[in-house]
Amino acid sequence: MNTQPMYATTSRNPRSQWVKNLTESHSWIGVIISPLLFVIFWAGAVTLFYEEVKQWAIVPQFPVAIEQTKMPLQQIVEDKLAQHDFDYEEHLMVQMPSEHDPYYKVFLDLVREEGMEDEHGEVVSLLIDPNTGASVANRDDFFLGDFIYRLHYDLNLPGGTYLIGIISLFFFFALVSGVFIHAKKLFKHFFLYRNDKNRRDQLLDLHNVVGVMTLPFTLMYALSGLVFNLAIVYQIAFVVFIYQGDQDTLFKDAGFTLFDEPRIEQSIDMSNAYTIIEQARQQPDFYLRNVIFYNYGDESAIIQLRGNDLANFSQKDEFFYRVNTGELLNKTDIENYNVFRKGREIIATLHFGDFAGVDVRILYFILSVAICAMIVIGNMLWLDKRTLQQNVSPRNISIVRGLTLGGCGGLIVATTVAFFVERVLPAGMQARADYLIASFILTLAMAIVLSYSISNKRRYLTQMIMLSCLVLTATIAADWYLFASEIIQLTRQGFYGIVGVEIGMLLMIISGLYIVRKLSHLPSQQSLSLQPVS
Repeated sequence: MNTQPMYATTSRNPRSQWVKNLTESHSWIGVIISPLLFVIFWAGAVTLFYEEVKQWAIVPQFPVAIEQTKMPLQQIVEDKLAQHDFDYEEHLMVQMPSEHDPYYKVFLDLVREEGMEDEHGEVVSLLIDPNTGASVANRDDFFLGDFIYRLHYDLNLPGGTYLIGIISLFFFFALVSGVFIHAKKLFKHFFLYRNDKNRRDQLLDLHNVVGVMTLPFTLMYALSGLVFNLAIVYQIAFVVFIYQGDQDTLFKDAGFTLFDEPRIEQSIDMSNAYTIIEQARQQPDFYLRNVIFYNYGDESAIIQLRGNDLANFSQKDEFFYRVNTGELLNKTDIENYNVFRKGREIIATLHFGDFAGVDVRILYFILSVAICAMIVIGNMLWLDKRTLQQNVSPRNISIVRGLTLGGCGGLIVATTVAFFVERVLPAGMQARADYLIASFILTLAMAIVLSYSISNKRRYLTQMIMLSCLVLTATIAADWYLFASEIIQLTRQGFYGIVGVEIGMLLMIISGLYIVRKLSHLPSQQSLSLQPVS
């Protein structure tokens, strides 16, 4: 958020100088973090509909008939164990079907190669039809939703989590400094938008109004981003200074139970585990999300059940059972919760809008897109001011202009291209996910490079928006050309996420065309701060 002061001041008293210095810090920090901050909020906006995007990508490829009789989970799991070289020293996880995702997902750790015993082995992630037990695909082949989600929390880069945490820290400072800068006129100018003034005043008012109205939302995101992405910092501090290096005790006090027992090497029938699972699935206020098996098929076998308590806000329940005896070893529920873990779950629920239905997520999406616009407007204000003052080199101004136009605009184009590629690539294609990632990166890189080489920036911006609209239109057309009958049938069965994503695309197309129309009617002197310095 790169807010400029609402009024100019020539006073040299200490308070005025303090506000001026704070404004400069706010402005520079905002423009430095703006490219990555835009990525975080744009990817976060799409990630709000992660489950719907996954449903849109996968389910039409492999429709599931809900009315059919489901195959027993035990038969599915043991068939997969027989088909793969599973490492029984590792755990096995099964993610249960949901209203968005009708498949079982089975994650198997394979036996390590000779000489690689000290490293983690390959993990196979299977999408399984619940009716037939057939492995329809590898879960990682349909990578769009996960790619954008990872872009949100670690930029798909090594160490990206910490970088996002640092960005969150600076973003928090930008928010607080913006409040201090406008403290006197925060409420007086809350809805001020000077439509009859010059373009810079209009942009400034728009930036300020969006900044004030989204302040509770942005503060929540900044603080929760710090908690999630820089947790390792205070975790290390706690381990070293408070727990004297005892990490297991730290995890226990934080509410994370670990059962790392050796195998006894005495086989047992695992039917009791599936009886416990089925009983959990029948509980009216408990939604079972996944099951983890430890020491599968051994007398020491333990199962871990994770799910949501539907009767309480942001309550994640967890149960550990001894398979052989059915004994409950440990539980975390509304009556037995850990304060640290409960607090983190509440923050996560607020962060992802995972409460009160789709309405809240739509509101979060609108606010996230508004913040993306605020970031771009802040950069435009910065460019206006620095160009007029001529106190920043033309090269630095060119870099900011290129990143604002090519980086932010290119990210949107790259996202639409990724959606199109996800839809049209054949389901069984080798390295399918790699092609999707390559299409995204190549589109983004081309957009940034072209932004530095094209002189008419406004026309280039218009062309990028039009390209995004065309790609989204092609994606919707491909949907119905390839899967018209499947989409209709799935919608009748209650899988509304597919049509929901298409409606979202259609609204983005309409919004894009509206912006193009407004840009085409702008006077030539109102060039959105995107023309090169003369």
